[in-house]
Amino acid sequence: MEQEIVQIEKQLAEKKAVLEQQKTEKEMLHEVVGEKIQTTAPAELMPVPVPETPPAPAGNIEPQNSNLQESVQNLVNTAFTKSLAKAIQEAKETHNPVLLDAFHDALVNELYDYLIEQGKLKKI
Repeated sequence: MEQEIVQIEKQLAEKKAVLEQQKTEKEMLHEVVGEKIQTTAPAELMPVPVPETPPAPAGNIEPQNSNLQESVQNLVNTAFTKSLAKAIQEAKETHNPVLLDAFHDALVNELYDYLIEQGKLKKI
């Protein structure tokens, strides 16, 4: 995972040079991770934009959402403990574009926090 993070950091730096102040670092990180997923996952498995719905209150989480959150967290853990490619492979094997999209978003959040902790990015 460290090599993949270094590669993502390099791609992020390249994006920053091109886009400069047009987008936030988190938005650029989102694009870089999305490009990594696209190059690993076939186009037919790419997520379709889904309108955001407000989160359910903590006591009323539907089992389906809970299962999705658990699956996404497992994929994020795989990305950090094994490799990003392995996590992407597992996500695409589900043939679930909602899961792949949720994994993309969660991974960006985790990477963003990690890069801030490492001093590679500044929190805005």
